[in-house]
Amino acid sequence: MPPPFIVAAAGMLVLTVLDSFIKSLAGSYVTFQIVFLRFAFGALWAGAAVAYHGHPLPGLSQMKAHVARAALMIVTASGFFYALGKVPLAELFAISFTAPIFTAVFGALFLKEKVPGRIMFAIAAGFAGMLVIVLGPSESGGMSLAYEPFALLCAVIAPVSYALAIVLLRSQATGEPMSVIISVQSAMVALAISPLALLAFEMPPAVDWAKFALAGLLGTIGYFAFTHALKHLTAARFSVVEYTGLLWASLIGYFVFDEVPKTAVWVGAALIIAGCLIAVRDKPEGKALPEVD
Repeated sequence: MPPPFIVAAAGMLVLTVLDSFIKSLAGSYVTFQIVFLRFAFGALWAGAAVAYHGHPLPGLSQMKAHVARAALMIVTASGFFYALGKVPLAELFAISFTAPIFTAVFGALFLKEKVPGRIMFAIAAGFAGMLVIVLGPSESGGMSLAYEPFALLCAVIAPVSYALAIVLLRSQATGEPMSVIISVQSAMVALAISPLALLAFEMPPAVDWAKFALAGLLGTIGYFAFTHALKHLTAARFSVVEYTGLLWASLIGYFVFDEVPKTAVWVGAALIIAGCLIAVRDKPEGKALPEVD
């Protein structure tokens, strides 16, 4: 098996491709339907792995963590998927780079991972970088909100809920099989969001059904990679893998969606990455957690 960080980086690439599929669908379907179908197919793929290995489903004592993470996944996916339809891919990924800072903070609060005093400076740098991206020069050269305010709000909130979900995933990875974690939580998300999805459900053509099915598969593969990596890395060190997403998002945005990132995106991303590097610098690796396949 490759080193955990490489596994996590590969998972990031897979999830970036997933996001490109979602972006191509965002103009045709409401966000809740996209979230529902992505996680419904994800539950089927991961459920097949559970059935193949014969793993038991979690007991009542374990369901509290599953419910909490499913709620966070609904907030993250709904916000991020909505923003995908309104904000260029590279810009959205750059804003999401605040997640590693929140991951480091939440890892300290909930997993008792040590927090050095530089965390506050890291948060300030990351916030400044996000402001540079959000308030960066428009095409006319002026400083203004470049995108729809609600889409920007979703883009800003998603990294916070995502960071909480990642920290919770690391705590869950100690005693449950990866396939069980992913299948149960995907099913929970799909079930919880289904009433909203059905209110404005549009029957997809065959090609879009294929995209949704592939999105579910890519999401399952990506989270299998993340769950494996989180068995061996602290939440803060794992979060550094987010940096690779900007490269993939920029390439996909340019070649698939004809999006050219603004200069403000690179300046803001540099500030956010600097803050993240400060936040995770010199942190020791987490103790490897027991493998539960």
